[in-house]
Amino acid sequence: MGDKAEKLNRFLETLKQESKQEGVSMPELCKAIVSRKNTENAAAFSKAPYAQRLLFMPQCLRVLGKCRAEERAYEYLCARCGACAAGAIYAKAAALGYGAVKMLKGGSAVARLLDEYTPRAVLGVACAFEGAIGMLECERRGLPVQCVLLQRDGCAETLVDLTEVFETMEFIQP
Repeated sequence: MGDKAEKLNRFLETLKQESKQEGVSMPELCKAIVSRKNTENAAAFSKAPYAQRLLFMPQCLRVLGKCRAEERAYEYLCARCGACAAGAIYAKAAALGYGAVKMLKGGSAVARLLDEYTPRAVLGVACAFEGAIGMLECERRGLPVQCVLLQRDGCAETLVDLTEVFETMEFIQP
């Protein structure tokens, strides 16, 4: 097993232990981590110019059977077909001048893309579990991060509040 896999397994075991000790479910614990990290990182995130921000969203936003996104390596290239929220997120990011937007097949691509793009801040749209892990990876690298949680989790056809995503995308302080 590789070093990253071992670290992830240790992290997951720690989460499970904390979850049991605190008497909360793993999803509740992950939501609490995301909420705390959003608060801790808000000021630093808001100071990063849009052009130096990287936005991640999950492929599970896609509507199966309607989505025309093209699958590539670790991501999907959105066709902006209008079947899901992804097209609107891409359009808003383009209007604001975001550095990059990626629709990921899985959270394991986050570290690779952080190395490739070297952003000054990261915004993730994710379920609580993936969001917590992604936020901790960004924090480990010293990157301010914000996460908008999905309204409905799952592996396909999930939902996100676009108003919350757009407000977080626009968040900036001079």
